[in-house]
Order: sequence, then structure tokens, then C-alpha cells
Amino acid sequence: MALRRTKRRRSLSKDGLNLFNLCLSNDSDEFTEELQKPSKNCLRALFYNLFTSDFDHELEKSKIKFRDGTCSLYSFLDNKSIKNIPNFFNNAVVNLVYLMLVTDGKLNKKRKINQNLMFYYSLAEQAMKNNDHNTAVLLRAALDNTAIRRLKIKETKKMKRVNAKFESIYGSFLSCNARHLKAILENKDINYLPSLLILLMHLNKTKEYAKSYRALGKFPKELEKKNQQLQSIANNYYKEYVGFREKILDLYTKDPNELELLKDIDKSNITTKLFELSYKIKN
Repeated sequence: MALRRTKRRRSLSKDGLNLFNLCLSNDSDEFTEELQKPSKNCLRALFYNLFTSDFDHELEKSKIKFRDGTCSLYSFLDNKSIKNIPNFFNNAVVNLVYLMLVTDGKLNKKRKINQNLMFYYSLAEQAMKNNDHNTAVLLRAALDNTAIRRLKIKETKKMKRVNAKFESIYGSFLSCNARHLKAILENKDINYLPSLLILLMHLNKTKEYAKSYRALGKFPKELEKKNQQLQSIANNYYKEYVGFREKILDLYTKDPNELELLKDIDKSNITTKLFELSYKIKN
């Protein structure tokens, strides 16, 4: 009996492929091309292509691209460029939420948004397994955005599992992701990629606290020590990944105010624009 190949359904929109640099770069199909090369594993590759969906292919390629994107952000940890990182993060969160709500210029219905959420929860889980914690924290922020939460989409088993991992690995936003900070301070492996948002938040916080204590005539030894340790960690990542700058994803650099369905909303605040867009979602 002949094997029948089911029709694949694309998981990422055209905008998603562009923002993830998956259809603009020459190496975007490396993963697929590797499977198609004639070799002694040809039969295994054939069966892989028969039963692997676009979801799996795009998930694997996105995991690789996002990791490169994380490494590229570390190249901005020099004194001149570090100020750009928070803006990159904010751009990426808004762009990701937009991709969950919109497909190829059209507002999604809840069913499609649920499918999109499954992709990004899967990507976050893969990122955590791949020690790309910058991507995982970024996706967590997007998935927890008010424009998504207001839709009250029923939480699946996968969503519950990944949310539990978020809490277990990073802690809560209220605790300033203290668990992840502890991991950053204890880690010795340069291939472990911490969240730049959390690293910079605590770097700036310890710096400001130490400054305030010194103004009061006190010498905060522990704060000084922690600030120096975090600065040393940031310097090490900068030195290791300084050559990755060109791999930055358009997701980080694209101004979300230019997105098709956001640019015509007459609001100055991008968060308000997203919420208004979400409010138009129908079942």
C-alpha cells in the first residue's frame, strides 16, 4: 500500500517568516536541505519528510534562528550600544503579539490565535531545552501580554506545562525573576544564554542601589560585589559573541508602529494599539 503524504499547513505567516529572517537569508532552509542530501541515511530522511509537518520544520528553524538572534544581542553589550537592548526587547514583544493576532494582514479568529499560541509555546519549550533563556523569557512576556490574556483562550495541557516551567526556571515577574538571576550568577558555561532583560535589570539595579548607599555615606560591599560580578558576566558574553551582530533578527529592529494593522490606529502608545487590535478579535 502506497504511503500517502498529507498536505502540510504552514505555521508561520509571511510576516513571521520575515521577522524571524527565515525567508530572507540564504541559510533559511539548511535544515531541510540537509535532510534531502543523498546519503546512507537517505531512507530515514525520506520518512522524516513524509511525516514531518511545516510546524516541525519551522519550529526547528525558528529555534536555531532565535538562538543566533540572542547571540547577536550580546554584541550590543558594549558601552555605546547597550542602551539599544531594552528597545530591541520591547519591539520584539510587540511584534510577536502582532504575529499571534494577525496573519498576512488579516485579523485572526480565536481558533487561529490558539494555533499560533501553540507554536510559540512549543518554541519557548524548545528554547529552554536549548539553554536559550533570552528567547524563552521574551516569548513568556509576549504570551503573557494583556492583548493576549484578555482573549481568555482556554489553557491546554501544553500551555500549563510550559507556564509551570517558566515559573520553576525563572520565578515570577514580581520576584524580578530571582531564580534566573541565581542561575546567571552560578553559571560557568558560555553556551548557556541568559535573558538580557533580566541580566541588565539586575545590573542596573545593583548599580543604582550601590550609588544610593554611597550617597548616604555607607559602603555596600555585597552590592558592589554583585554588580561587579554581573558586569563581568556581561563583558564575557560580549567578548564571546561580538561577531554575531549581523545575525540580529528583524523581529528586534522593526518598529512595530509600521505594522500594517497598527499604523492606522490613532493612539500614541503601542501597548494601547495592541489592546485595541485585540479587542476587534471575534470568535
